[in-house]
Amino acid sequence: MKFNYLLTTIVVCLFAVTSVSAKKIPVPEILKEHKDKILFTKLKDKVKITPLFNGKNLNGWYSYSKYGVNNDVEKAFNVENGLIHLAGEAMGYICTEKSYRNYYLRVVFRWGDKKYPPRQNAKRDSGILYHFPDDAKDEIWPISIECQIQEEDCGDYWCVAGATADSPNQKIDNRIVRTANFENPEQEWNTIEVICIDNKSEHYVNGHLVNHAENLSVAEGKILLQLEGAEIFYKTVELLPLK
Repeated sequence: MKFNYLLTTIVVCLFAVTSVSAKKIPVPEILKEHKDKILFTKLKDKVKITPLFNGKNLNGWYSYSKYGVNNDVEKAFNVENGLIHLAGEAMGYICTEKSYRNYYLRVVFRWGDKKYPPRQNAKRDSGILYHFPDDAKDEIWPISIECQIQEEDCGDYWCVAGATADSPNQKIDNRIVRTANFENPEQEWNTIEVICIDNKSEHYVNGHLVNHAENLSVAEGKILLQLEGAEIFYKTVELLPLK
């Protein structure tokens, strides 16, 4: 009897852990009438979106800077008051331990006050780098596709460390320029949405499609959030599988 009670308790606890790992939400607006909706085989009236950040700690992530993996000498990568707080002079990132392919990603961020050398007089800068392959090495910066988070340039693409992509939008070297600036002013919250489907992706800023590319040379991998000379807060990092 005691064994059966213990087993039941364990099962209930495991179910509770599973049930809080994902939450049901209405289909995000940008997916409802999407031209590729027929490809999104996992979409229903309500979908399960998985928080990659639990609001408490960086479980499921690791950090990297010039000091190496998970060696946060400068205490640059923190969780405070339910927010990811990236701040300090050491260039680096936090990166998901898992890889992902074919998904919708929603990230909510705002800028902090602090800027650091050598970029203290430059625009505030960060970024979401995605499709960082499992077999690629950590470095500043690893091969990936970047959705730029930079003052007045949110939604630009950067093809990082040899990655490539094609787009009809203006291309300057490894950068594909977003079509318009929809970033909220000052330190207001901003929502970045990224849709990745096969070897294509799209970048949305506060609900507006600002960039898209195809023939991505990397089509799956880990997701990382940059610290690049500016204090930044992330409160939401959520992922919805599409296929």
